[in-house]
Amino acid sequence: MASNLEQFARNSLEFRPSDVRLMLERVHSHIVKPRMSAEELRKVVTGLGFASVEAFGDQIGLERRTSESWSRYGLSRDAAQLLLALLNYRTRLVDAMDDFEKTTQIPLDGFFENQQLP
Repeated sequence: MASNLEQFARNSLEFRPSDVRLMLERVHSHIVKPRMSAEELRKVVTGLGFASVEAFGDQIGLERRTSESWSRYGLSRDAAQLLLALLNYRTRLVDAMDDFEKTTQIPLDGFFENQQLP
């Protein structure tokens, strides 16, 4: 909390009139733009290889209440775009690994699934 207040204070010192547009865009993104539904979010995290939104949140270090909120209410559109990009990247990587395995007969997916993330 203290670091958030320090960051807010630093940003306030550097505030420019053009920042108003960015703040309004942020509010618009969270309030007006359509959210990714909870059902869509569950499909995305399942596609990323997680059993639940909470399991995904635990892996990336989210507070449990944030994961529970996402699981119930969905995700803002800008955050959803990031997750969809990750899912797209994972799909392309799996396809490339499958092509590699067909050509070389070397199974890469088992190697990656046994590795622990830092």
